[in-house]
Amino acid sequence: MGSIVHDAPALEVWSAVLTTARSELPETTIVMWFSDVQPVRLADEILTLSVPSPLVRERLQHHHLAMIENAAERVLGHPVKIEFEVTEGSRHPLGDAPEPMTPHEERAVTTGTQVQAARPNPNLGAPGLPFPNYTFDAFVPGPSNRFAHAAAMAVAEAPPSTAYNPLFIYGGVGLGKTHLLIAVGHHMYRLNPGIRVKYVTSEQFLTEFIKAVRERQSDRFRQRYREVDVLLVDDIQFLAKREETQTEFFHTFNHLHGSGKQIAIASDRPPHELSGLEERLVSRFRWGLCVDVQPPDLETRIAILQLKAERERLVVPHDVIEFVASKFDQSVRELEGALVRVAAWSELTGSPVDQELTERALQDLIPQAETEIPPQLIMEETASYFTLTTGDLVSKSRSRPLTTARHIAMYIMRECTGLSLVKIGEIFGGRDHTTVLHGIKKVEDEMRARDATFRQVQDLTRIVRGRVRSSV
Repeated sequence: MGSIVHDAPALEVWSAVLTTARSELPETTIVMWFSDVQPVRLADEILTLSVPSPLVRERLQHHHLAMIENAAERVLGHPVKIEFEVTEGSRHPLGDAPEPMTPHEERAVTTGTQVQAARPNPNLGAPGLPFPNYTFDAFVPGPSNRFAHAAAMAVAEAPPSTAYNPLFIYGGVGLGKTHLLIAVGHHMYRLNPGIRVKYVTSEQFLTEFIKAVRERQSDRFRQRYREVDVLLVDDIQFLAKREETQTEFFHTFNHLHGSGKQIAIASDRPPHELSGLEERLVSRFRWGLCVDVQPPDLETRIAILQLKAERERLVVPHDVIEFVASKFDQSVRELEGALVRVAAWSELTGSPVDQELTERALQDLIPQAETEIPPQLIMEETASYFTLTTGDLVSKSRSRPLTTARHIAMYIMRECTGLSLVKIGEIFGGRDHTTVLHGIKKVEDEMRARDATFRQVQDLTRIVRGRVRSSV
């Protein structure tokens, strides 16, 4: 693609817009949505901007248009209309896209008629946090989660404990609670690379506490949790009826809160509905701000799929996006998982993504099962399918056929149940959640590369859901 010839007045106005954007928006937003925008011309009170994709155009139009118009008006002294031209191929390939810059790095500078960005620091994710892709720019806000998103952003951009403390996010399975929690950690670390961030599920906290008591290392356990600047706690509801662990968490909470450290918590229900938790803990969860996330509306689901397709470099027609969005309306996890299935089927068959292919790829996921799928059923059917026993699946053996079966069972369990990675790891012989995540990602990748893996996942999903339907 040939380079764009910049109009000098347009470049001057756009430079002012970028200055305003950097003062109002996170640097991650600048890099993700503004870095590949180029000013083309300023004529007849219209500023024309070149954008690399329809997704970037929609994002700027729906979320940042007012800011761009106001900044341009301040420079020119009169209102300006903004128009976007999609110039495919003008964006960095996603695999080579620049990471957000740290506050200590040089900002983008204007030289002559080109806008050049300083070389970014590739290591911006907070160390020790899972899901490095769980950032605010990978989260699509909508009416169902906008308040939670705004609250999480407010916490992430303020020094620890000066916004809302604790921040308590609650909602159903697969709606983005964990995403927001971890995005807070990544963003706070990016703004202050010296900050100590720790993410833990309540199940992990419980397991570590029991181990510390058994091994008489309680002091070391307390030190590990009380020396952090930001503590992110997921699935707090699993502390219910664990009295000693609740007492330890209560003291940890008090220590961090009293020391001006930030706490963010996620749960499947609001504090007042957490039966089995001590009242003194519940009352502390109410000290800060409680926000909920609801299932996304249709427009938000479409935006989520568009962003997923953009990041995965998938060419998906809009009618297919709308079809998938209309069928999976309760969980973001299910929604994105459906698109992965469609992409895998397309790549394996060499067929373009269209409505017919999509319906075939998702035939065993639509309609979704109304009843809960027991994890043990998935274990039994997987073992039977691969001529194994459930004991084989939870064993320590790493033989290739057994590992493949184990990973597929983990993938289906994650896709078809509301279980956390930690809980899935416990079912599979006490494996670490990172091991589970690795197995799930491996299946996702192999589904797009190997026909056998895709068909195994499809077959097992059909068998499991069929068993559930027949038992109703």
